[in-house]
Amino acid sequence: MIKSENKISQFQLFFIIIQSQIGIGVISLPYDVFKISNIDAWISVLTAGLFIQIGICLIWLLHRRFPAQTIFEMMSEIVGKPVAFLLKIGYIIYFFITALLIILQFGQKVNIWILPRTPIWLVLILLVAVSVYCVKENLRVMARFFVVVSGLLIVLLAFTLILLKDLNYLFVLPLGESGLPKIIEGASHASFAYQGFDLLLVVLPYCMGQSTGKLKVSLMANGFVTLFYTYMTFIVLAYFGPSAMKYVPEPILYIMKFKYFKIIDRVDLIFFSIWVVCVATSFMMYLYLASNGLTQLFRKKNHSHFVFFAAALMFICAISLPTSERIISLFNKVTGLAGYVFIFVLPCILWIVSIIRGKKNIPGDAQS
Repeated sequence: MIKSENKISQFQLFFIIIQSQIGIGVISLPYDVFKISNIDAWISVLTAGLFIQIGICLIWLLHRRFPAQTIFEMMSEIVGKPVAFLLKIGYIIYFFITALLIILQFGQKVNIWILPRTPIWLVLILLVAVSVYCVKENLRVMARFFVVVSGLLIVLLAFTLILLKDLNYLFVLPLGESGLPKIIEGASHASFAYQGFDLLLVVLPYCMGQSTGKLKVSLMANGFVTLFYTYMTFIVLAYFGPSAMKYVPEPILYIMKFKYFKIIDRVDLIFFSIWVVCVATSFMMYLYLASNGLTQLFRKKNHSHFVFFAAALMFICAISLPTSERIISLFNKVTGLAGYVFIFVLPCILWIVSIIRGKKNIPGDAQS
């Protein structure tokens, strides 16, 4: 039974999803997708966001049959305890590796852009320490923090408005030049940046209100993120063009580096600082998901002890691994493939099995 002090509103759920999805992809997504879809990268990003809506619907269908249980709790009823035990471990590892990837990329970007002489371990320990301080509390406390920092996205978008007068819209024409196969391949790659909506597997039972309202809020939140990523990708493509984009791995930061106001000289540092907050919230959520899974696995009531354990293990792994492009690319592939399995395939299978076996747990009118 979820305690009332852990409950969150649908308004808070909206911002939790946004802050969990918007992270590393803000500065790296346009270039990564451009390498595949060329000038149609923004179409791939838009397509990926629409595809993610399907994943949200799959998770919601499963939640609708077990509205008071997280993915870790409902699996035992659907497939039995032995199989559920293995699946729990799989989900915990998936959440753990995703969080590890986030801090690896974070350390790499900070080391390249603003603190080249600072040891990466010092940068990472600051991120982990702040995250632990927030995640060790209940979900409602995290939700309040996520709502407050969401206001920074408005500032981030405001900075991009100065680019509109410098855009050459001919750079993104003709539409569809890359061909449908490349656009779909780019969409598949872009879907990695949308990871974060998988929090619904654990967080939906903590959200108050009817299940249809939760679905609408989740779809709206992902819709916002889709438009945000598409907009950022489009303006970068229209600013640099195809000939220059191939040489700019973090295009939005390169643009901001050479933009300034009368009272602000280094716009890129402010932009980067806001990005750091976005990365921190994404890491916080995956740390919470992993620790929540460990709590369920060992049948404990308090998740705070597992937060310290998971965070310490993530930090040790992060400083032990080299932050090279090869390692990060490998982790990207692993989490990408695992994401399809744990976010799309398994929830779909669990939903079908629950229907076949007639398994559901719907208290009162929660299904409405």
